Amino acid sequence: MSSLLKLRALLYLHALRTWRFKYTFINSTINMALWMAIFIIGALIFVPSSEIPEIAPYMFWGIILWTVLSSSVWSVGGWAWFILSLGMYEEHTIHNTSIMSLLSGRTITVVTDTVLITPVLYFLIRKLSGPTASYVSHPIAIIGGLATMFVMALSYGLMLSAISFRIGVPGTLLDISNFLLLVLGGIAIPVSKLPPLMRYAALAIPFSYPSELTRYGATGAMTYLPLQLLVLLNFIIATSMLACALLIYRRIENSYLRKYGPRAIGRM
Repeated sequence: MSSLLKLRALLYLHALRTWRFKYTFINSTINMALWMAIFIIGALIFVPSSEIPEIAPYMFWGIILWTVLSSSVWSVGGWAWFILSLGMYEEHTIHNTSIMSLLSGRTITVVTDTVLITPVLYFLIRKLSGPTASYVSHPIAIIGGLATMFVMALSYGLMLSAISFRIGVPGTLLDISNFLLLVLGGIAIPVSKLPPLMRYAALAIPFSYPSELTRYGATGAMTYLPLQLLVLLNFIIATSMLACALLIYRRIENSYLRKYGPRAIGRM
């Protein structure tokens, strides 16, 4: 089977599965948005009403970026357990199809999840903040920030799944890391607003860079690093993470999995 035909088959697999579970998927997405609304409303209670339109864009895009990251972690990295449970690992290995290619197709799920949750969140936050808040200032910067966030999150998910096949990763650890990255990773809060020590931690975490670029695109506010440097670092980090994910996966898949077999997230 040619590589192009395999790619088409994998994309069709994930698109078909997403369509078959469309109602469950939509329900899960709306459910997540409503849970987030509880935290949003709780946070806004302590914010003066005059400042809500100012912080609303930060809150909206922060949640969207975190959704991309969280969905990638569970839909790509966490799907390793599902593959093993159904016996899909052996099936694809027999047919000489890379598990990395199979998991990469989960990008369809990540994109669909983000597309569905965006209007729901926009409606909720728009109703709470009022019509004066502006959510788009520089569209190109938003597109660039979201694109690099998708690449970084996908790479992170692939690295997690590769490591989980090798040593096993408890699922609860992913939940903890997701919430830590929300704050320490500069996703929910601009880097300039963090305490001095936490700024260095945020700059050491790749996801702060697309978050900063997206916030600039949404509000036009100055970024912590010079804009040109931020754009350059975004591209370099996204490319480097994708290259590292491919290298790690091929190394583990070729040198370990074929000899000893896999473990997975959720399995000890």
